[in-house]
Amino acid sequence: MPLQKHSSRLKKPLMILKPLAKTIRNIASSFWSHRILNAVIIGVAIYIGITFLFGLLYFLFGALDFKSTASSKTVHFLDYIYFSAVTFTTIGYGDIVPKDGAGQVIVFIESCFELTFIPVFGGYLAYKFLQRPNDILLTDNFFIRFRDQRIYLSSRVGNKGKNLVDCTATIELIKIANNVKRTLYKREINTPLVEMTWFLEIRLDGEESIPALQQLKALLKHPDTSLIRTTVIGYDSDTGNLVHVFKYYTMDKLIYGGRFSDVYTWEGVKRTNPDWTNFNRVETLTTTEQQSIDLLLLQNE
Repeated sequence: MPLQKHSSRLKKPLMILKPLAKTIRNIASSFWSHRILNAVIIGVAIYIGITFLFGLLYFLFGALDFKSTASSKTVHFLDYIYFSAVTFTTIGYGDIVPKDGAGQVIVFIESCFELTFIPVFGGYLAYKFLQRPNDILLTDNFFIRFRDQRIYLSSRVGNKGKNLVDCTATIELIKIANNVKRTLYKREINTPLVEMTWFLEIRLDGEESIPALQQLKALLKHPDTSLIRTTVIGYDSDTGNLVHVFKYYTMDKLIYGGRFSDVYTWEGVKRTNPDWTNFNRVETLTTTEQQSIDLLLLQNE
């Protein structure tokens, strides 16, 4: 029993440290991502540029008083840059002061730049930390797929980032007439979680899908004024931020296909590394399968 108590006391700190270590790793990976690092580099470059510019102005106008420094000190151009830096960051040590007139005017102007730059850059950096990168994919084509002896109007959603929750996808069949965009048919599809891929499908060969089939035929009759639009909305599982993507497909992007190629496979209960080159690929149909789709689309014509 004493050993068990000692073991349980050791486990508690470890249970606390594991989430903390994971959080630190996540912050580090977020910071060193290209978009965060680029934002930091841009901000530092702008800061250095502004500091140098105002340092040059102080130097050219002889706008600083160095009386508070040691009399033996030789004043260099870098001292003007130094004063500009401490002014821009509102540190103000007091070892160098601006002269009346030009010095005070330049300090005022630099302070205005600082009041703008710091909150804007801070907000931009925070936005980059919270921003979801463009890692939600929609297939390049829309498909009429023959699968398991059934026919579907279908596309696929890919997710390269963190999981998405509470997702809603909308497929709309759109007709443009008299310069007005009109939705002929709309289907909403919901899922609580999208990890890597999500299949969006409307069955075309069932009795319940007659409206979808009829409106699809109407689009195919007038391909030059017809569109299919896919919209996907969800929430990042880590940040809770809204993620929203959409895409329009013209009728030349509507093609026949079979089963989607696998982006990943299961090895026991683990996924293999995703191969996103397969995301837009579907299997080629047999002649019989193509004829089945043609027959369905020509039915009652």
